[in-house]
Formats: sequence, structure tokens, C-alpha cells
Amino acid sequence: MGKLKGFKKYISEKKKGGAAAGSLEVITTSLEDAREYALSKLPDLDKDIPDFDKNYVLAQKLAYKGSTKRKDMPVITSKDVDKFQKRLSKGKLDITKPFSKDTNQSNPFPEGLSGDKASKFLEAGLKKNDGDKVDDVVSVTRDKIAAKDLTPIQDQIYFDKGLGTIAKNGVDGTIKLLNSKILIVSSDNRIIDGHHRFLSAILLDRNMKLNVLKINLPLLKLLPLAVAYGDSIGNKRNK
Repeated sequence: MGKLKGFKKYISEKKKGGAAAGSLEVITTSLEDAREYALSKLPDLDKDIPDFDKNYVLAQKLAYKGSTKRKDMPVITSKDVDKFQKRLSKGKLDITKPFSKDTNQSNPFPEGLSGDKASKFLEAGLKKNDGDKVDDVVSVTRDKIAAKDLTPIQDQIYFDKGLGTIAKNGVDGTIKLLNSKILIVSSDNRIIDGHHRFLSAILLDRNMKLNVLKINLPLLKLLPLAVAYGDSIGNKRNK
């Protein structure tokens, strides 16, 4: 009941059209409050999502593993995925030594690039720039992985956003939507992009298999690379 007072205020403001989505963080919203909110959106909750309680508890458990602020996460949309995959597979991004003369070896993945600097970043790994044709080639595969086997890294995952997708599209519509999207994950199945799609899936069915772009890089290298990449292609960070 710890968040119930604030939750009721949230519901009241939503009815007035006041509060924006993204107010109920999974890690701080109790199962009781989550159920009450879910019932306000899905009156047939236990029919639509028979395992809601069990799935929400799992979502909380996984969400506690996240430690990266939402504003520090990369933004790479579904329409960006193909080009990201091609650039990695062709070694266009300068990831390892030998580095291009334009790459700062102490900070190879600078944030906030734009214009000419962004253009150079997006091709710095090519042989004409760093002298090596294959050093920056990264193995990238497309796969299907059960939601329960993915690990979030973002520490701000909003229940109302994940549940909102289900309320808006219905169960079948949400499944169809999720099947049309792709998440980006590291070599050890940590989510780089797609946390709220992951949450929608977990809430519906922990065993639902999601489309993933699996990049064969460890999180410590992939996260700063993906952040720099998202900035360089002009995507604005989430607030």
C-alpha cells in the first residue's frame, strides 16, 4: 500500500489528461498497486493475463538488475536496426586497435557527436581510415529469445508504459506488435534497447520469444558504443 496514495493521484490526473506515461516504476510499485492500476485498464485482467501476478513478480526481480539511467541509454529505433547491423558486420565503426587518426583512443565512443564528426565516427573503422580491413568486424545475428531469459540494464522501467501497450492494443494485438519489433542485446543477453517491449512481453507470457539482434560484444563495450551510435545518427535520448 506504500504507493497507493500516489497511485490514486496518478489515476485522477490521468482521467483529467494531466500526467504523462512513465510514472510507475516497476521496482517501486508493489504487486497490489500494479494490480489495481492494471484492473483500471484491463477489467478482465485475470482472463486476459492469467499469470499476471507471477509475471509481475518476475518483472520486478529482473528489473532490479538494471543500473543504467534511462537518460544514459542508447536510442536505436527498429528502423535503425538494419543499418546498425550492416555497419557492425562490415567493420565501419572503429571499435578496436588499430584506431583511425580521427579516433580518440582514450575515448573511442564519444557522446553527442553531430555533423562532420558524426559522419567520420560512422566510418572510422574502414580500412582506408584505420589501416585494417577486419579488426572492427563484429558478429551480429538475429535470434528469438524468451523474455524471461533476457536481462534489463535500465533501472527505470515503467509499468504503466508496458501495461499501456497491452491496454491499447489488446493481448493479440500486442503479441502481433512485439513480433514485428526487434530488441538489441549484448553477447550475454543484456538488453541494450527495447526495455518496455520486454516488459510488455514479460507481463503477458514470460516464455514469449522475442526477436533480438544479438551483437557479439560484452556489455561494457557495447553500451557506450550504442550510445555514441544513437547520438551520431541524430536520435534524441529519452528523458
